[in-house]
Amino acid sequence: MNNPWDNRERLERLLASGREVWFPRPPILLALALGEGASVADVGAGSGYLVEELALAVGVAGRVWAIDPSPQARAILTERFQNEAHRQVVVCEGTAAATGLADHSADGMVWMAIYHELLHAAPGGQELSQSLAEARRVLVPGGRLVIGDWRPVPTDVGPPLRERVEAAEAVRAAADAGFSKVSASNLSDAVWLVTAEAPA
Repeated sequence: MNNPWDNRERLERLLASGREVWFPRPPILLALALGEGASVADVGAGSGYLVEELALAVGVAGRVWAIDPSPQARAILTERFQNEAHRQVVVCEGTAAATGLADHSADGMVWMAIYHELLHAAPGGQELSQSLAEARRVLVPGGRLVIGDWRPVPTDVGPPLRERVEAAEAVRAAADAGFSKVSASNLSDAVWLVTAEAPA
């Protein structure tokens, strides 16, 4: 199936400064609670909106897996982060449902603006269910999954209203998948943030 995000121009727009209005980085990093030497997977990393901050959070002793199925996205990620200054960053081909990472290998995982895509990708939310199971498999016990996505309110940017959901839907899905300490907050006027912990 054609991936609409396998488009360099569209991916580069994700780095525009205006995105910080909707997806401010500091609360996302705070929710992940990463320390020096931690490992984190940015799933659907796109052009790397969060990668620099994740790399700084985990330090040179840590690991950031920048995962995306799009060859164009991985090309941009490679250009930006495959250098000595970002040696903790590894660019990987993968999806939320099949990250390619080892069991219990990540202290944190982040999904930004992909929840609605996973929910609608297959009948009955099958891809979302598989993706939540994959997150549980990859995260260490107590590791955090942080999800941010658009509320169903009108905005000049973002996905169609019909594809958006309230945070409560993601809270229920994460709890049903076996995550604990699931909570929701507002990341911005039109974006919610859900944090969940992998079970011990």
